[in-house]
Amino acid sequence: MDSQPLEETTSLVGEKISVSAVNAWYGSQQVLFDLNMGIRACAVTAIIGPSGCGKTTLLRLLNRLKDRVLGARMTGLIRMDGRDVYAPEVQVSELRKRVGMVFQKPNPFPKSIYENIAFGARINGYQGNMDELVEQSLRGSALWDEVKDKLRASGLSLSGGQQQRLCIARAIAIQPEVILMDEPCSALDPISTLRIEELM
Repeated sequence: MDSQPLEETTSLVGEKISVSAVNAWYGSQQVLFDLNMGIRACAVTAIIGPSGCGKTTLLRLLNRLKDRVLGARMTGLIRMDGRDVYAPEVQVSELRKRVGMVFQKPNPFPKSIYENIAFGARINGYQGNMDELVEQSLRGSALWDEVKDKLRASGLSLSGGQQQRLCIARAIAIQPEVILMDEPCSALDPISTLRIEELM
């Protein structure tokens, strides 16, 4: 069967993602139990719970990062715009262009600040003005004023808070419809945390 791009179908008005009767396991250990929730479009949704309750697992299910985890499995249904994201015809690469991810620990590429932003856009076929996209993305993550004169420096040379905002800029450069953030401020200072909260 030929792979087809993830297309929009009907969904509840304003609901971008729906999770229905989802259970998840790592090997024999169940980590999610009959989870049901809806996530609205154009809104900030917080998932709150104690350590180990399955928050990260849920995020990884939403853009199919759990596919890479040996022994991980899921039952239930996750839809985006009414379409099952686990349907056999769904292209995972297309889904991940639509659903970006920012991890708890900053993970910039071992490339320049500029290339950290340009890389994802380039491999996803961006044909516009790359300089403008890089600037726009860095402005969107409140990082432009701090790095505009050192775009060729390594992304790894930035502080922890700056690296996290660089990763956010990298995520928004491909213009995803959804950005998942896994405790993006947990290890940051109050000023960096405020800037990321303002960005959200």
